[in-house]
Amino acid sequence: MKKQLPLVFMLLLVSGMAFSQTKTKLPVKKAVSALEKLLAGSGLPYNMVNDSLAVIPYGGENIVSYKVLIQSISDLIIVFTDLSEALPGKIDSTKYKYLLQQNNQFDVVKICISGEDNSVSLRADLYKSGTSNVLLKRVIEQVANVTNIIGGDFK
Repeated sequence: MKKQLPLVFMLLLVSGMAFSQTKTKLPVKKAVSALEKLLAGSGLPYNMVNDSLAVIPYGGENIVSYKVLIQSISDLIIVFTDLSEALPGKIDSTKYKYLLQQNNQFDVVKICISGEDNSVSLRADLYKSGTSNVLLKRVIEQVANVTNIIGGDFK
């Protein structure tokens, strides 16, 4: 009987393995970033470059095609356009004073000039903690509209 016990145990183990089913592996879902959740709820078409950067294509009456970028950094969401890219060759140092004076015309959107590379951009900052998809959409549209308005000034 002692010799048969290991044999019986082996038969039970092998038969149990033969009838066991392998579990199907479910594909791992990619975690959606907080920025992508906000953008998905905005209804705007966007392209995620990475978890913290998205691009929204825009076009207007004064600038045919430009990009609004949304970047999530630390506790801020920064919405901006690169005016130097949207208006190639139209902005130089002679226009800086005019552009800086335009900051008084817009409430949320501010015009920024970089002394390092002489680039000009429009920017609006939001705190992540108080931002909803409705507020983010409104700010994105404001940055896009101001970009188009400034583009009209440089036709």
